[in-house]
Amino acid sequence: MTVHDPTLLSPFTLLVPYVALSSSLLITIASVAFCSVISIYFLRSYRFSGFGYLLGLPIGFTVLGISFVFEQLSLIYQADSVLYHVFFWIQLAIQSEAFALIALSYMLKNRIRTKGSTSYLDPSSLLVHHGLSTKARDLFISILPMVAISIPLTVTMSALLVRPFLNYVELADLSFVMRIFDMIILGYILKVTTASLVKAANLKLLYIPAAFACLWLAQYSLLITYFDESSIAFIGSVSARLAGLALFVYAMYIAMFTARRKEIEIETREKT
Repeated sequence: MTVHDPTLLSPFTLLVPYVALSSSLLITIASVAFCSVISIYFLRSYRFSGFGYLLGLPIGFTVLGISFVFEQLSLIYQADSVLYHVFFWIQLAIQSEAFALIALSYMLKNRIRTKGSTSYLDPSSLLVHHGLSTKARDLFISILPMVAISIPLTVTMSALLVRPFLNYVELADLSFVMRIFDMIILGYILKVTTASLVKAANLKLLYIPAAFACLWLAQYSLLITYFDESSIAFIGSVSARLAGLALFVYAMYIAMFTARRKEIEIETREKT
């Protein structure tokens, strides 16, 4: 890996100094506010439905909001080499963990659907391609979610154990690895949500995969920033992040409005 400017640990420093702190604070407040709204919505959905797989969504978005707070703290304490490194490392670890927890909900949801669908299959069709048995496939599906949520902490902790005091370049390289992981996880979520909504012909909620696409684009733009230290790429990353979170909130507003309208229609029919 190439040697990078230490300020790249916090790409906000690519901006004019007096603009960096004020803009980062506003962006952090907006990001945390969006994540809070999303978390509350999914928590209510979990309480209403009782489906355990939904729990990863409110927890995931809560952790994601916390990661933005640590991102802000790393910028505030940039002059302190110890706290700067610690906050940056924490932000990397918990942000990737947040995406993994969100993906966990979708993995468990698909696992439930898979189990439900296999009960109606003909016994002759229960063999999986390439000679794998259904039991082996179920084992893989069971292990995959645990692997996904363990990777962020495993990678970041192992890096810290090998080198207790990571320097700027090593932290930048670690961020590169975690961005790749985030893009893979978000790519999986994007694929699953798109396929699910298209299959259900619920085109109104296509804002959700669009939101995940924006979050994926935000990570991709950060990779570009890693290589060429482009302030334009970083601004694009922040814009994509805010757009993605805003799309989530808008999609939830539509879902709540649609549900409320159906309730009113049912009440009207019952009265008439």
